[in-house]
Amino acid sequence: MEECEALCTRMAIMVNGRFRCLGSVQHLKNRFGDGYTVVVRAGGPGPAAVQALLQQHFPTIVLRERHGGLLRYHLPARAASLAAVFSLLAAHCGPCHIEDYSVSQTTLDQVFVHFAQEQSDGDPGEAVAPGQDVAPSPGRRLSTFLEDDSYQESAV
Repeated sequence: MEECEALCTRMAIMVNGRFRCLGSVQHLKNRFGDGYTVVVRAGGPGPAAVQALLQQHFPTIVLRERHGGLLRYHLPARAASLAAVFSLLAAHCGPCHIEDYSVSQTTLDQVFVHFAQEQSDGDPGEAVAPGQDVAPSPGRRLSTFLEDDSYQESAV
């Protein structure tokens, strides 16, 4: 995806053979991205103070990863402005023992994964929209053949 960001001025994403979006990389990130990634590295006694701080000020923030003192959060775009996030983290660097932090926009990879989750594999158990043709899987056709008594073995 980094190559796409570097080389393309416009992109299109297709899901199940249909165009789902078309536009510049920044347009796709703004329109289909789902917020910000906040990464905080806490030292000292541990990240508990940072977790409490972020949960208190941003109730919709979701902890995605935690490795020692490194915390990775997802913050929906509508939950707060970037200025609010940066000012909160900067103001609490000392009391919460925050060593380092970053806030980044949704990546193009994350936008692509969002669309890829909508991709259907054509499994027989999936619901099919009315008027949509779906061929039975080869395994399904074979089991129907084997279970049908009207087919008989012939010897040559």
